[in-house]
Amino acid sequence: MPNPDPITLTLDRRLLEHPRAYHLRRMRGAIWLYLDLLARGAGTIEIEPAAVGGAMGLPEGTVRSWLGHLRKAGYLEAQRLNGKVRVTIENRAPAVPPIAAVEPPKPERFFTATKIMRALGERVDPGAIDVALERHDDDAIRRALAGAMATPAEKIRRSRTALFLFLLKKAYAQE
Repeated sequence: MPNPDPITLTLDRRLLEHPRAYHLRRMRGAIWLYLDLLARGAGTIEIEPAAVGGAMGLPEGTVRSWLGHLRKAGYLEAQRLNGKVRVTIENRAPAVPPIAAVEPPKPERFFTATKIMRALGERVDPGAIDVALERHDDDAIRRALAGAMATPAEKIRRSRTALFLFLLKKAYAQE
């Protein structure tokens, strides 16, 4: 039978307002148990999980699981007492990890290791090409690739990829 009396709760604003919904994601479904416990009063109370579960329409195991989840996350303290649980709630939110500074996304690179290997016509270790991509901008890579492709095959000593990396390091990196 629903209780017709309205309940007024005072919550720490940090529980509900967070750019990434930190507390709501952390509490998941246990937020309903947390609100029920807050409605019973902040401080220390003794509850019987089976009775709370019956009032909320939940199995006792779910209430016990949610109590453990809230305790582990730091929202409350819980101690078992002969079928009951002593719950201590301080009307405050646990500490929130600081929000990391959002880095602007890196601009999309035109060249990838796969594209360069395809252009050079060789299958080599993409690690060396990835390192070159990290160190040089697209303009330098474009010029080195054009230089490697313009060189006739009979003038290349080792491989077209080796020539490309050489041109990138020595000739076009200086500019």
